[in-house]
Amino acid sequence: MFILNRHVLTAMRLGQAAALVVATIFLASGPVAAQGNVAWHLAELANLKDKVRDPDTRTRVHAFHRVWTIALGSEDSEVKLRSLELMSEPVGSASDHVRMPAVYAIAEIANSTSDPQVKLKALATLREPMQATQLPIRNATIDAVNSIVRSEKNDDLASAALSLLGEPVRSANNGVRIPAINAIMRAVEHGSTDRTYSQALDLLVAPLGSAAAIGGMEVRMMAVVAVERIGVKASDVPTKSRAMGLLQSYADKGNWEPEAKRRAQEASSRIQDSIKQR
Repeated sequence: MFILNRHVLTAMRLGQAAALVVATIFLASGPVAAQGNVAWHLAELANLKDKVRDPDTRTRVHAFHRVWTIALGSEDSEVKLRSLELMSEPVGSASDHVRMPAVYAIAEIANSTSDPQVKLKALATLREPMQATQLPIRNATIDAVNSIVRSEKNDDLASAALSLLGEPVRSANNGVRIPAINAIMRAVEHGSTDRTYSQALDLLVAPLGSAAAIGGMEVRMMAVVAVERIGVKASDVPTKSRAMGLLQSYADKGNWEPEAKRRAQEASSRIQDSIKQR
């Protein structure tokens, strides 16, 4: 193993041609073949490091597509993690025709494995496009987060997704805030602890207090539904009580529309019923 790693490191320094020679030496049957493939892939990824940040768009696009292909073609988590590190360059681009496909490539890499560390790394790599100023890339990123979180039930994934959704759910732009509220509900569905539910309730305070002249009621109503689902699903009575208290406080707000107040009161009652049924 030490000899293999020493040769791989040498190949990474020498470039792709040397990497292919080293990998070929170790391609055989069984575990050695698998390790040889991993060595080959890691060496090629090292060779692509500068190309994914090349100022020439065609070079960058070709390089990150190759990174994408390598990540999907390998079952090794280290290869996928290294590929995601390289993806941080194109996904941070100011050009949508570079960063948009990179967002979906990151989601596809995350969903190609059951390894939670790869999925968590993918979510972390999506932080920059989630905070972009342009609406299309932010919505694409929310879509990618939904895809990753819904691939399996995992509290750490749900919590990481909620951390990413804090910025868009506080946005003054309803075009990103509404999808973010929906994504919060999707994340909660794939978590199972009251810590996650409490984190989601923290995020929903901002849309509940929306005073937008256009679309404000829609945002508030979606937030009411989200709080209701969390309150009903939570197993911890303090979490249920907090959700119920949030809804009751907004049901009494003077500037809320009558139908919004009624919906908040109904949601609060359903949470109360779920406490009685325990």
